[in-house]
Amino acid sequence: METNGLLLKEGQLKEFKINKPIKVLGIDLGTTNSTITEITWLPLKGSAKLPICQSLEIEQPTTEGLFTSPLVPSVVAILPSGDTWVGEGAKRLRADHQQKNLIPEKTIFFDTKNDMGLKKSYFLASESYNSAWKIAGHILAFLRNKAQDISKIESNHIVVTVPASFQLNQRRDTLLAAKMAGLYLKEHDLLDEPTAALLDYLVAKSPENIFKAGIVSNVLVFDFGGGTCDVSIVRIEIDKKTEQLKASMLSVSRYHRLGGGDIDAAIVHEYLIPEIIAENNLSKNELTWSQKKKGLESQLLTTAESLKIALCKEIDRLKKHGKYDSTDKASIIAKQPGLKCRIGAKQFTLTRPQLTAADFEKILEPFLDTEFLFARETEYRLTQSIFAPIQDALERTKLTKREIDFVLLIGGSTLIPQVKEAIEKYFSESQIGVFDDYLDVQLSVSRGAAWHAFFLEVMGRPFIQPVVSDTIAMVTGEDTPYTLIPAGMSLPYPPDGSYARLTNLAVPETLVRDIKMEIIALSTKQPLFSETWHLEQVVNAGEPITIEFKIDSNQEFECRAHLTNNPKEIFTKTIENPLFNIVSPNKIRLQIEELEEEFRQKRGFTAEDREDLIQISKWYAELKQLERAQEYLKTALRLINHPDAEILNLQGINYGQMGDIENQIKAYKEADKVSPYWGGPMFNLALTLRQHKRYDEALEAANKAIEKEKEDAAYYTLKGLCLKSIGKEKEAYEIFHRALKMYRPVEELSDWELGWLQTCSHQLNNKEMLKKINMTMEKRKTSIPPLSSSASPPIVTGGIQKTL
Repeated sequence: METNGLLLKEGQLKEFKINKPIKVLGIDLGTTNSTITEITWLPLKGSAKLPICQSLEIEQPTTEGLFTSPLVPSVVAILPSGDTWVGEGAKRLRADHQQKNLIPEKTIFFDTKNDMGLKKSYFLASESYNSAWKIAGHILAFLRNKAQDISKIESNHIVVTVPASFQLNQRRDTLLAAKMAGLYLKEHDLLDEPTAALLDYLVAKSPENIFKAGIVSNVLVFDFGGGTCDVSIVRIEIDKKTEQLKASMLSVSRYHRLGGGDIDAAIVHEYLIPEIIAENNLSKNELTWSQKKKGLESQLLTTAESLKIALCKEIDRLKKHGKYDSTDKASIIAKQPGLKCRIGAKQFTLTRPQLTAADFEKILEPFLDTEFLFARETEYRLTQSIFAPIQDALERTKLTKREIDFVLLIGGSTLIPQVKEAIEKYFSESQIGVFDDYLDVQLSVSRGAAWHAFFLEVMGRPFIQPVVSDTIAMVTGEDTPYTLIPAGMSLPYPPDGSYARLTNLAVPETLVRDIKMEIIALSTKQPLFSETWHLEQVVNAGEPITIEFKIDSNQEFECRAHLTNNPKEIFTKTIENPLFNIVSPNKIRLQIEELEEEFRQKRGFTAEDREDLIQISKWYAELKQLERAQEYLKTALRLINHPDAEILNLQGINYGQMGDIENQIKAYKEADKVSPYWGGPMFNLALTLRQHKRYDEALEAANKAIEKEKEDAAYYTLKGLCLKSIGKEKEAYEIFHRALKMYRPVEELSDWELGWLQTCSHQLNNKEMLKKINMTMEKRKTSIPPLSSSASPPIVTGGIQKTL
């Protein structure tokens, strides 16, 4: 495939006076697929006058021979022979890894991009494969070596792309991967994927057809790929004199591990695994979480993806002819050949893997919901609306969807007809940019990266120049904040990567030990950081302060300060993406990953890990990943090798949420046997039995709980509810009164106790007590703002100096 760049005219190219061949590479290091694009330019007599851009067809080893495609699946497999496969062959082995004696995260690796920047290690793997960045390094090395074999010419410049929402630790891991692959990336060589795709689109469509010189345009890039959903909002302006595009990143959505792979996982767990269970006469809970997630899922994902793609093509065809909505969607069926799956020595058959359009529509509903945007994570997959990152990015800019001038759709999952249609409907007043087909959209990011590398090589600067979107200023003792970096300045700032220096600040007051250091975005007055600089010694008013600062091309802002006459008194602060804060993934998820990594480093668990195993099970239960929570509790019981009331009680709670009442009751009874002084298991059993209208049994269990903890008011409240349920309202009323007297003052009660006091008060219609309870609950909901620091900011004494 050849493309002529329309952003550069032949006359403009001559101005650069290049007299040597140019070859650059752009690499899209993707979650699902990776691609590499080459641009060559021969500015010599008789040669092509314009650069030639082509995505390289890469030969990939498979068991059936060489497979050639520009799409290289981001899968790495270490064969029993010792050979390492990257790409299509490794992807095919993923579906049959058990039969090929391959072990996930030891000898076969996939979806590892989502582990970049985390502490997670693949502890079973050898040293050169034991982390996500090393797997990425092998993929990058494979692509680079294949490109070298194709052209036989060393490249002048290489650019690698990352999601715009990647944080510094994830970007640093990408740089480590590049270095491992022999790629030594310089300033601007790590490019955000949305910027790359936008550049490719501009090359293909020509900017004058989309943007006008001197007019500011708000552009939203929606990147819905295989493993991430990224949204960037960029302010684009074409300079009237230089015709250069200036891009000011206004916001980036939070990092969302949401992609087409989650839709594939939904197909696996909602349709394919239930079919396996039915066809092989298995009971509902016969397969464990590990067997489903680690065993079956990887073997079924390729089938799920093929069903999805086949349906999308047929739905797209019908929509183009206006026949889709009028057709019975249950009659539109995608089918795949039958298959066999293995879990250890067991083999399961799936004779007819299939999916209807009606089933597919049902799967897509939560992904396309415009109202309910929260994440719904099960132990198997994440479900979240694609409009969550869109709304998140819009809120950060304070823009409405009507103020977006142009929307560019990139990523393979935007080719799902319903996704494209939902975006077009949501941004009905915006111009929509799309790529032509599945392959075109998959290659756009690496093409844009190659164009970026080309412009860096021939112009010495990016064609789309990233700039600071808002003035970064410092709060001082004066009324007006002091400008550090004006809006519109090119990144990095200063250009040579050094520090700008401010030498005209001073200590504001006499006998000061604390100085307020606050940096803000000037237009919104939003603090980028606000901290107190604690000095080791008391200083006087007028003591000079030196401040140095810079922001790099990845938008990492660094600020450091010291007393000019005492350089040992130092303040330092570094923040990433200061003007469009990117929030880390879910806090509980990070805590789980850190604790699981400790387990991996220790090569497993021991009985001494009881508390940690319980804690991680609680976290998983909080995320509603109940089967996984149960596995950790079962592991803890096995290791301590004796019944444990707390663990058994937690198992009962989880079984209840899973709808397994038989095991729920059994777990509570087993917990009660080993808890002579704790009535909790019997209390929970009474709750369960009452919920299932087994009132006499519930009352018996409540009485047993009270026998063990005679002063617990909540137990008496539950007993009152049981009595009322069997018609003994007079006795119930007496018990409620007794319970009410037993509760401590409302301000001393835990939230759980407060809830039971509320139940008791409702039964007695005690309005005064209910009012106290509601006031206490509202007070607890209200977050208490931190006390403001008594420290004062520095004062300004003169002009600004820069060290460039």
